[in-house]
Amino acid sequence: MPDIIQYHNFKTLGCCILIPTFNNDRTLERVIINVLEFTDQVIVIDDGSTDRTREILENFSNLTVLHLPVNKGKGFAIRQGFREAVRLGYSYAITIDSDGQHLVEDLPKFIEKVVDEPKALIIGARDLEQAGIPGGSTFGNRFSNFWT
Repeated sequence: MPDIIQYHNFKTLGCCILIPTFNNDRTLERVIINVLEFTDQVIVIDDGSTDRTREILENFSNLTVLHLPVNKGKGFAIRQGFREAVRLGYSYAITIDSDGQHLVEDLPKFIEKVVDEPKALIIGARDLEQAGIPGGSTFGNRFSNFWT
């Protein structure tokens, strides 16, 4: 059962979730279901997937979905998502990866920070010590977190 307070906070603040995806049909549905526990203000950007992504997204009629014709990379997909969020009138957007590595249950922490610091750019960093993160991902994320 969705938390009514969380739903209210997302809507009141004008906050949406952006989920860029490329060929993540094994994890996408679970990520969407988990996000919907917190908000229905969701924009999914399908970055030219060639797997079952489109079929999965058709099962969620309450999402805003952008289908990009060819894969242009995560950065491009996120920029398209931000443009759509602005077009739809959102004031804030939080990105969640479709591979399931971001912790959806951390969304309320971002909402708290938005309330506390409404003009701040808030960047979350994963716990790179947690089990299950590949070594290459750990290095890449530490490198990008350092420069963020």
